[in-house]
Amino acid sequence: MRIITSFLFILMFFSCNKKDIEPETPEKIFEKYKSSVVLIASQYYYEVYSGNSTYYYSPNSEKKLFFSKEEVLNNLSFSTGTGFVISENGEIITNNHVVNNKDENYKIELVNFYEKAKSSILYEVRMYNDTIDQIKSTYYQYSDQMDYYEKQKFENRYAFVVDKKNFLVDLYERIEDIDLSNATSKLIIHKLGIAYNDTHVTEFDDLQECVVIKTSENEKIDLALIQTKNKSFNTKPKFIFNFEDNNPNLKENPEKNKERNIKNPIKINEDVFMIGFNRGFSLANTKQGIKSQFTSGKISQENDGERILYTIPTLEGSSGSPIVDKWGNLVGVNFAKITNSQSFSFGVPVNEVKKFYEE
Repeated sequence: MRIITSFLFILMFFSCNKKDIEPETPEKIFEKYKSSVVLIASQYYYEVYSGNSTYYYSPNSEKKLFFSKEEVLNNLSFSTGTGFVISENGEIITNNHVVNNKDENYKIELVNFYEKAKSSILYEVRMYNDTIDQIKSTYYQYSDQMDYYEKQKFENRYAFVVDKKNFLVDLYERIEDIDLSNATSKLIIHKLGIAYNDTHVTEFDDLQECVVIKTSENEKIDLALIQTKNKSFNTKPKFIFNFEDNNPNLKENPEKNKERNIKNPIKINEDVFMIGFNRGFSLANTKQGIKSQFTSGKISQENDGERILYTIPTLEGSSGSPIVDKWGNLVGVNFAKITNSQSFSFGVPVNEVKKFYEE
């Protein structure tokens, strides 16, 4: 009996002091998660409303401002971002600004257009005034030598030019009365799609089409949820991102390990990693298909509840990328970099991501 008790004690001693499992290498984390991160691309334009008029604005096109839908559809804007798989039924989390970009520059374009129009009208009016003066001068000088038909020709010409000038003067006054201060716009997403890691994309139709399900109502929480139209993935991901603590030691050695606090899941100076598509297709395109980038850094500021700061360099296109810790746990969603810096970026904390997704 004493031998059995001693044996059980030894078993308990070793089980309580079982060595913790070490985190996977960054290379293995990337290999596990890369199929669950997608490149998001959209074609879009804005409908602009001012008074009873509708304009069309495409910020990436050369002309930018259009006056018919047919015209703007031939000059669509294009943008990219990153997202990650959050469920098996085609759901993907990204940033709000990736799928709902705000662009107020249409007001500048409208003002510039009408200022140019007014300048052009004034130039034309001056030209018509010169022509009117010439007609009058010629008529007064030579009218005594003209017959009835020649005089009639001059008078008709004079009336025609005066009508043209008066039309332009009236047009100028109407443009002056246009109030652009109350102009509003509406984003129109023509097409929204996703591309998978290690797949070939040569045109927009190669992407799997998506729709926007919801966007955050809180401007400080830059999140959006999109979903594939068929509610499944054309390329099945190896892993579905979640809000759990994926540290294997919680199961293997629970006596020594506590589950993370999702409200404060990571500490200052801890390693974090990002998988994303910096600069979109321009960096992602390779001979083997599009490929995401894996970057690393450290937490550099305490979580304030609305954002976390880390030393991961980011470029446009990385918006919506997942930020994970050494266990592969989701700790945030990248949404911005500090202006004029390539080395510090902000992410939406995982607790806010969970609340947004589950509400």
